[in-house]
Amino acid sequence: MGPMDGFSLSFPIFLVFFFGIVAFLVGAIVVAAMKRAKETARINAAPEVTAVASVVDKHIDSSGGGESAVVEHHLVSFEQPGGERFELEVPANEYGLLVVGDRGSVTMKGTQYLAFAREVMR
Repeated sequence: MGPMDGFSLSFPIFLVFFFGIVAFLVGAIVVAAMKRAKETARINAAPEVTAVASVVDKHIDSSGGGESAVVEHHLVSFEQPGGERFELEVPANEYGLLVVGDRGSVTMKGTQYLAFAREVMR
């Protein structure tokens, strides 16, 4: 038995393990891409809706950190006159313009925020 006998037996096991991990990662990427495409198709198929609502809450959720970049999600909660509430992620440049107590019309397409038209008080 020579010094390379152990290597020759373990090399095929390493290849199976390596390609198994690669296949798992490729599969995970494909599944994530399919989920994203399905969500995008659902949003694109939804009608554009405008609802009268008030801004009742705002907050920022952060994810990531450490080795990865921090991603901030700017979320605004709206309440309709009947008491129904819903939350939408808004762009950072509009998040600061919305103030709790603002009333107006929020336009959305599915779960995607499009605009908020503030009611002018007289």
